[in-house]
Amino acid sequence: MIAEVAVRERGRIDRRVGVLAVVWLAAAGPLAAMLLLGATGPDRFPVPRGVLHAAYALALVSYLACRGPSLPQLPESPLGNAANTLPGRLATTTAALVLCLVGLLDAGLFMLVLVVVALVLAVTWRRQLTLRAGVLGLVASALAFLASGITFWRHNFVAKPMLVLMLVAIPPMFVAAGMLVARTGLGAVRVLEGRYGAAARSFLAGVVLFAPLGLANAASRARFGPAWVDQWWQPLVLPVWSGIVEEVVFRAVLVCLLFALLQPALKRAPGAGIATAVLVSAIVFGLGHGQTVGNLLSAGLGFGLPMAVIFVRRDWEHAVGAHYMVNFVPWLMALLAR
Repeated sequence: MIAEVAVRERGRIDRRVGVLAVVWLAAAGPLAAMLLLGATGPDRFPVPRGVLHAAYALALVSYLACRGPSLPQLPESPLGNAANTLPGRLATTTAALVLCLVGLLDAGLFMLVLVVVALVLAVTWRRQLTLRAGVLGLVASALAFLASGITFWRHNFVAKPMLVLMLVAIPPMFVAAGMLVARTGLGAVRVLEGRYGAAARSFLAGVVLFAPLGLANAASRARFGPAWVDQWWQPLVLPVWSGIVEEVVFRAVLVCLLFALLQPALKRAPGAGIATAVLVSAIVFGLGHGQTVGNLLSAGLGFGLPMAVIFVRRDWEHAVGAHYMVNFVPWLMALLAR
């Protein structure tokens, strides 16, 4: 009987993988053609490109939502027992609402708030701090800055105050992210587990899964990247910044923090807490790229939502690979357009 159930389970999983593979091919082929046909001018296929983008993003989210840890396995109280009292629930729910409001209205202030929260959590949970987490936080910050930040600084591609803030803030935020992941049970950070091979495989899986979305991102551009992209290595290293920095901030920290704050009030409906955290993370991510409806729909729901889901249902390295691919294709096209 157990063997029969296992076979049936494998059959369902195989069918899901097969369906996603078909949708992947059905989206990637036409999107690549649209990208090549529009490479010398503005977006010539906005409607079919948008439909394919939305269809694949929906298929990917549906696929990911069906696979991952079950909700009963999540820890009961990420912020401690005091958060489960009536005053605690009121305080955490209010904090979640304020965090959402700040994220929707002011991207700069929102980043500062998250940095402060990360520092507070790192100090409060210092007994959970490990040498590996501290070292990897420093490595993540250094890698993002050396691979991409220096070039962005030289060409004023990212505001210099933001580059400095992230250079300093990513180590404590990475540490806080690891603590939040451990306490909430959402996602995972394989490098913190010492599973570096699994981390590399997760990164590559994220790259493959998000290839159609990378093509859609590039195909949507009226013009490709700046003229200073003229070296073969630049498309390979420039996406490292967004892959590391934004996945620490908007996925590992924000999703887990929102869930931790909402969990006391939504204890009997953890799925609602996860869905809310994922959706708010996507919206804040989209509006952080510009306070427009287009950014909300494209960057937020079109890219940020699948990235948040892949973080929750897989791990941080999957999300880093996904973000890397979404930005890699436009940088590559910027080079080829020269």
